[in-house]
Amino acid sequence: MSEQLQSLLPPLAYDPKGPVLLVQLQAEANALQEAIEKLEGVEAAMFPESAGDYIGDWERVYGVAPDVGAGLEERIQDVIAAMGDLGGQSIPYFIAMAKRFGVTATVDVNRPALAGVAVANAPATDGDALYEWRLNAPLSAYRKRSLEALVNIRRPANTEVSVGYGKEFAQRLSESADRLFNTAHYVIPEAIK
Repeated sequence: MSEQLQSLLPPLAYDPKGPVLLVQLQAEANALQEAIEKLEGVEAAMFPESAGDYIGDWERVYGVAPDVGAGLEERIQDVIAAMGDLGGQSIPYFIAMAKRFGVTATVDVNRPALAGVAVANAPATDGDALYEWRLNAPLSAYRKRSLEALVNIRRPANTEVSVGYGKEFAQRLSESADRLFNTAHYVIPEAIK
C-alpha cells in the first residue's frame, strides 16, 4: 500500500526514498488498510448471516434482545426470525412468532364471564384482567429474552402480556396432587372400612 502511495507523489517535488516521507507514507498506508478492512466488515454486515461484530446493530434495528450467553449463530437466527415478522395481533400470529424462534407456544386470554357463555371451572375475569394475556412456552425455552422482547413490542397497545414457562409441567403436577389427595382422602379410607 505504501508503494502505491509513493507512486502518487509528483516525480520532482518529493524524494520518494526520503526516510521521513517513507515513515509518513507507511502511517498513511496503515490507516488506509485499516479503513479498507473496516469497510469490508461493514459491507459484510449488509446481511445478518455475515454481520459478525455488527450483529448488535441488526438486533437494535429489529428490537431483539439477545439471551445472556447466546452465541453468534443463535443471535443471527433471532434476527432472521424478527425479520420474518410482518406484524399482526391475532393468537395464531403470536404462536407463529414463537415458532420462528424455535418455541412451541400456546396463548391464554381472559374472557369476560357472561351468563349463558361462561362454563364451570373457567376463571371469572373482569376489569383490567380482560386486557391481560399470556404466551405459554415450554420450560426448556425458559427466559428466551429475544422472544419476550418481540412479543412485548408487537402486543396490542391496550394489553399487557406475560410470557410463562412450564405450564404443562405445572398442570401435570397439579393433576398428580389432585390424584394423591383423592387417594389419601377417599380411596384409602373407603378401602379400610
